[in-house]
Amino acid sequence: MISARPRPHTIVSHLNPKRPQKGKAVTICIAAISSRPGEVAYIVTVSDTMVSGAIISADSVIIKVEPFHKDWFAMMSATDLTQCIPIIQKAERYFTGRANTLATARAVFKRAFSQHLVEMQEDAALSRYGLTMKEFLRTGKKRLSEKMFESIRQKIEETKAGCEFIVTGFDSMKRPHIFHVTEEGKDGVYDKPGYCCIGTGKWAAETILYSLGQSLDLDLHQTIFNLCAAKFMAEKSSDVGKTTYLYARKQGSLTFAHVSGMIETIREAWEHGGCPRVPEGIIKTLANIYQPRCD
Repeated sequence: MISARPRPHTIVSHLNPKRPQKGKAVTICIAAISSRPGEVAYIVTVSDTMVSGAIISADSVIIKVEPFHKDWFAMMSATDLTQCIPIIQKAERYFTGRANTLATARAVFKRAFSQHLVEMQEDAALSRYGLTMKEFLRTGKKRLSEKMFESIRQKIEETKAGCEFIVTGFDSMKRPHIFHVTEEGKDGVYDKPGYCCIGTGKWAAETILYSLGQSLDLDLHQTIFNLCAAKFMAEKSSDVGKTTYLYARKQGSLTFAHVSGMIETIREAWEHGGCPRVPEGIIKTLANIYQPRCD
């Protein structure tokens, strides 16, 4: 099977759709670096393809990976995926003509996230009053009553993009990188330990990666297995789809080819020999050797 380089999706964006403010980012996205000394470095990504709504969900719907530079991609987890695409598109524009470094990638993505959030907040709270965010911050207290100012400020604070990203890529020196950008505009670099997870299945996936000893020094095949195993375990979480999108790339690669049925082979091996399970007979043994006392 040949997976083409992920291409941009045409998802319509709505800057201020109605959404639950305390929603959850329903997905699993995992990225890891395989960078053994003396070998070509790879970045491996795994995600589900499920989209969930208020009353319905569907699997095999969307690839949750988008490029914003020839060497940089963003994986997305969101309560509303339509908010992710405009952020990635802004990052692509901001990256144009700039040096391909980790610092640049981090700066343009955080700038894109912050700018999109400001636009959402202006649409939700300020546009009806003909104000921009700069005008509100500079003259709002003078132009508005205290009650109106506080009401608008609260509306601004309540308006969230509801998304987070894992950004992966290679700089101009062909060094692989992973960083994570959150709703608050904060980011963290995950070049060490060399992997990152987001979404509702995050904790289950991270637990498996820790237990399997995932690290930068593992080869490509072990990294692929570990990430698939982590994704399979994450399926136990709510709203994580069973369909698995796997992509591995080195700097400059355009496609990723693997044998048809490889993911199914990994899943079968994991479920029959790798997945944590209660050892056969141990419960009966415990019952025979230990009887609880309740005095």
